[in-house]
Formats: sequence, structure tokens, C-alpha cells
Amino acid sequence: MATADLKDLKIRLVFENGVDLEGNPQFEYKTYSYINMLATPNEILQSCEEIASLSSKPLYDIEKNEVYDINA
Repeated sequence: MATADLKDLKIRLVFENGVDLEGNPQFEYKTYSYINMLATPNEILQSCEEIASLSSKPLYDIEKNEVYDINA
């Protein structure tokens, strides 16, 4: 049976960065690595909101990216 081992965890903050000439929203991204793999979703949310409060741009979204090793 195969197993999946969490290898890496990154958080990407998406900030609103105005609109283009056609009125479509533009975004700016900031990725953070070395996230504690035991962090709960609430802890991640709280940390991201605190980081985003340092920016002059409004926070649009928070993305959690997990990378797994699949072993046989």
C-alpha cells in the first residue's frame, strides 16, 4: 500500500493590486516557506492576517500548498 509523507508546506498570500485597462482585477503574490507542518488552519490564518496587516494592499486570499512524497 502506498503512503504519502508531507514533504513541504508553503503559504501564498494574494493581495489586490488594482485593475487593468479592461477592468479585470490584478493581484500580487507573496509566498512564505518553512511553515510549521503541525500548524492548524486557525494558526495559519491568524499568522497570515498579521503579516497582511503590514501591507498597504488589501488581502484577497490565502493559499496553502502542500507537497507530498508518495512511497510504495
